Amino acid sequence: MDLVATQVAAILTSQPTVPPLPSDTPVPTDQPAQPTLPAETPGTTPTSSPEPSFTPTTLSDDPRQVLGNPTFVDTLDNGRSFGLQDKSYDDDYTFIRVENGALVLTSRYAIGYRGWRTGGAKIGNAYLETLVRTGECNGLDTYGLVFRSSDFVNGYWFQLTCDGKWAFGYWDGQQYVNLAEGGNVNDAIRTGSNQTNRIGVYAVGSNYTLYVNGVKIREISDNTFTEPGSYGIVIAARNTPNFTVYAEEFAIWKLD
Repeated sequence: MDLVATQVAAILTSQPTVPPLPSDTPVPTDQPAQPTLPAETPGTTPTSSPEPSFTPTTLSDDPRQVLGNPTFVDTLDNGRSFGLQDKSYDDDYTFIRVENGALVLTSRYAIGYRGWRTGGAKIGNAYLETLVRTGECNGLDTYGLVFRSSDFVNGYWFQLTCDGKWAFGYWDGQQYVNLAEGGNVNDAIRTGSNQTNRIGVYAVGSNYTLYVNGVKIREISDNTFTEPGSYGIVIAARNTPNFTVYAEEFAIWKLD
């Protein structure tokens, strides 16, 4: 049976340029755990999210080059792993489908309304990487990798913006918690429209090392989600109506 999960949260008052969500937000009825919600923009720091401590424990070089062949690669030839075989998901705010070898997400309105899709096998300690191509893309339009989602709703988000910011946090089923954020480390993030970024997370226990295009962005420790979980993509248009991203591959290196 398909799971249904819709979560809505208020946009921070410190972001006056983003209007609030309509009060009559529709609830999806045919969707395997695809929440849609507004959340903090990378580049702003919520006062309730302290900077975590962390211990360097992981790779500094490009894991794809160091680890060799992946354990598994999902090339999105069909939508089976995301519950989208021969169908799509559309809640009027976020349109999701698998087509032409990609998991495609479109955020219809530039209001910061955030949607995501998770699927695939649940993975624990692993290096997880996805190739994400943007369409028209500006400013704080946001997209990124979701992982360790034990119930298709909660999980960690490693997000990029089209102008080169990044943020790492999690959705716990009730609220978004921002753990870290920053600018474009060594110009690793390819900015603007029609760009492809290789987004990776090396996850061992409660330690996470973030990568973009093989460049280490940051090491973070957090023990909110340590059990195996599903993976996927998150999106939110903030500057570009119908902002669209194409996840063209998910590759997994199991470390257990």
